[in-house]
Amino acid sequence: MSKRLILNADDFGLTSGINYGILHAYLHHSISSISLMVNAPQTLEAVEIIKRYQINCVGIHVNITLGKPVSAPCDVPSLINEHGYFHQSDWWFQNRAQEDELIREFDNQIQLFEKLTGQKPNHINYHHRYDFYQYYPALVKHLFEKYQLPMRLERDYADYPYEYALNQSFFIDTQGKLIDYLTADFIEMPCHIGFVDQDIMELSSLNLQRMKDSYLVNSQAFQLEYQQMGYQLVGWDMIKNK
Repeated sequence: MSKRLILNADDFGLTSGINYGILHAYLHHSISSISLMVNAPQTLEAVEIIKRYQINCVGIHVNITLGKPVSAPCDVPSLINEHGYFHQSDWWFQNRAQEDELIREFDNQIQLFEKLTGQKPNHINYHHRYDFYQYYPALVKHLFEKYQLPMRLERDYADYPYEYALNQSFFIDTQGKLIDYLTADFIEMPCHIGFVDQDIMELSSLNLQRMKDSYLVNSQAFQLEYQQMGYQLVGWDMIKNK
């Protein structure tokens, strides 16, 4: 059996440049999965793209580090600052929020995803690399039990109902090739692709790198390399129950 690789495009909805960069990669079959932010500046444009092109490989990119919550501020006070905005990503490494408020916001974002798109997410992950599940065990238990969806995880949990896909970011050598120690049989590579515009330059420090990721996933050389390494490109729908 071939080894399996998920190429997942994060941040759908963040800017128009990202939306159309992800659409370009999707139409060229360069990625196998997309994660939508429901509370980002260009969420509605991304939803329009999903519906126009009938894209069904979309999961939710839960966001609690940029912008404002979808919950009422009074329901999630520990997640926001005095101006009503989410704490930035660095805050989470030094502070703790109320776990019930996290669960509420995750639930409300997933509910909004379903309302906007008319479909259920086919996977769950979160914006910015921070292992919420390590520090908030009731949250991960809730998500496992309520949604029964494949998830991006930093480690395999005993109660996780699906096969574990190793979360492996791109590692490129000086020739632009994949480092061949990627030997797990099932890997998810999160990628941040998009056409760089002024909005992303102002919103995120991860900006020009998106052009490199876009070039990489769309290049025939990259596709040939992972195929020669024995990987078949698959979506989250190919993950099996344990």
